[in-house]
Amino acid sequence: MVMYHRLTDFFAYRWRYLLGYGAAIIVIGVMLTIAALYVPHELRQGEIDSAITSGTLGTSSMAPDAIINFPYHILQKLSFTAFGLSTLSIKLPSIILGVLTVIGIFLLLKTWSHAKVAILGTVLSVVTTQFLFLTQDGTPLIMFPFVSIWLLFVATFVTRRKHFGVLWKVLTCLAMAMSLYTPLGIYLVLVMLVVSVFHPHIRFLVRRLNPLKLAIAIILALAALVPLIYAIVLDHTILRVLIGIPQSFDGIWNNFILVVKETVGVTSLSSTYIIQPLYPLGVVMLMLIGLYSVMTKKYTARSAITLLWGVVLAVFVILNPDYVTFLFPVAMILTAYGITYMFRSWYRLFPYNPYARTVGIVPLVVLIVAIVASGVTRFINTYHYNGDVLANYSSDLKLLDQELANRHVKDKGATVVVDSGQLVFYRLIERYDHRVVVTTDTKATGPLVIAARTMKRSSTESLVSIVTSTRQNDADRFYIYTK
Repeated sequence: MVMYHRLTDFFAYRWRYLLGYGAAIIVIGVMLTIAALYVPHELRQGEIDSAITSGTLGTSSMAPDAIINFPYHILQKLSFTAFGLSTLSIKLPSIILGVLTVIGIFLLLKTWSHAKVAILGTVLSVVTTQFLFLTQDGTPLIMFPFVSIWLLFVATFVTRRKHFGVLWKVLTCLAMAMSLYTPLGIYLVLVMLVVSVFHPHIRFLVRRLNPLKLAIAIILALAALVPLIYAIVLDHTILRVLIGIPQSFDGIWNNFILVVKETVGVTSLSSTYIIQPLYPLGVVMLMLIGLYSVMTKKYTARSAITLLWGVVLAVFVILNPDYVTFLFPVAMILTAYGITYMFRSWYRLFPYNPYARTVGIVPLVVLIVAIVASGVTRFINTYHYNGDVLANYSSDLKLLDQELANRHVKDKGATVVVDSGQLVFYRLIERYDHRVVVTTDTKATGPLVIAARTMKRSSTESLVSIVTSTRQNDADRFYIYTK
């Protein structure tokens, strides 16, 4: 007697989503751990500047422009208070927000599409070199994708869910308020408001919202904006930064070429602190397919928001090439649309054959695995061996902490001598690390004197060791002197 098995009888099919969730969690967890703790685990100047801004919060000398990305700086300040000042504590807020962004990407894609698209789209988006960079970069760059993705997610449930209606309205208005603290964040808010006014279906749903509940949410959002409004009154240049008006401008065409090279230029060489191009060729192809899919369904509210927001972002990114990483949320959405379109196209070919439908997923999964593997390998190798990229990073803080730990330095046991250009950051180190005293006096004495390379002494009488980095040039970072 011949036994026939249906596709639903197989273990892999019945548990496909659980297996997919597990594989996605493992891949994403491993990559975020590597990016957060091992690659490159050094600091660039932007991270040092962010640490200085966060460290001055709560003091009488806090600058008004610290209100830009204010939620991030508060989180970074709390990280310093809890764990002291170190390379990890500087990067910790980005790691936390990066993990929350991953969760937001999955929830948003699952809400807007299907579970399998959410799994593949999340993995493909998260393990790109751009997102891995944002997750380990101790600057507020992660704020824009974090706030944007969660704003889109919670706003979706304002008109979908009858239960906890007040909660979704409050979360949406608070997310809008937080978005206004980030540069270019105002444009997603404006796009959503424009779509809610001119899109027939959304306009109909908005009119049915409870006015009292909506008013409560708006009042809470306005209360959250009080610090921002106060800072703008004190310093009008803050508004200029938030709406994306550049301080310098090299011309539309030059900026356009620069943005294209940084995002999709396959021949671009990485020479700055971020790997170029931001998007591999396979992801670009999926994005183009997704753009075609969005264009064919531009009548939906989601497509309208994606298109309008993408156009506005592209314009301001061309005006401000430094904001090129802000294109990530739109790129992520287009990639998910591309995956969805490929699934639906294949399913149309075999509407009644479950075996063919399942086998059709294999090439797409192979493509995504290849993109992930190449991107991850490129990310790790670049931040380990590319001298042009690593030249933008410094391991001084890590080396100093290791030296203090190896010598078992106690309270105020080490005098660190730095030049005037390094003084502000090292004063911040002194505030959170009670083992050191910072000075610019080249003749400072003590049981242990650690001098930066620019402040080394001409006499080597008391020199006991030199702390070096792995760089080819300027590898001597600190000179250790003892009595």
